[in-house]
Amino acid sequence: MTAVIERRFDTDRRTATSGIRSVVAAAVSLVAIAATLAVSARPAQAAGCRSAPYSATFGLSDPFMAFDGVEVASAPYGGTYRTTTQCRDIQVKNIGYGGSDGAPFHACVVFSGRATCANGWTYVGPGQWKNLATNVKDGTRFNIWISVNLGTYYGARAVGDW
Repeated sequence: MTAVIERRFDTDRRTATSGIRSVVAAAVSLVAIAATLAVSARPAQAAGCRSAPYSATFGLSDPFMAFDGVEVASAPYGGTYRTTTQCRDIQVKNIGYGGSDGAPFHACVVFSGRATCANGWTYVGPGQWKNLATNVKDGTRFNIWISVNLGTYYGARAVGDW
C-alpha cells in the first residue's frame, strides 16, 4: 500500500496568512508615511528662524540690587552682531519666567553707525518672541539694547535669532 499525502489548504490558515500580510503591509505603509513626514519636516526646522541653536544669548542682571530704576544695556558688550542668511528679521525671545530674575523688558535694534533705536522700543514679555527689525540685509552689523526696570526685577535674559 502506498500512502498518498494530499495537500489541503485550510481556510483558517489562509485567513491567518492574509491577515498577517495585511498587518505587515499596513505597518510598511505607516513607516513610509512617517519617514516622508519626518524628511519633509526637518529642513523647515533647521533652516528657519526661532530654532536652536540661536544666534546669541544675552541679558542684564543686578544680583546685588545696586541699581534702582530703569537701566539700559547694549548687547554684545564688545563689538557688534551681524545678520546671517538664516533669517531675514532680527528677533528676540524673552527666556525669563516672569519672576524676579525673569523680567519683561523693552528692546530695540541699533544699526552700526547710528546712535538711536531704528524702530523704537518693543515690549518683550516673558516667553515671547518679537521682531525688532524686518527684511534686514545679510551681513548688516547691529547692537541690541534692552531696557529693564531693576527697581522691580533682578534682571532679564534673552536669545536672539537673525
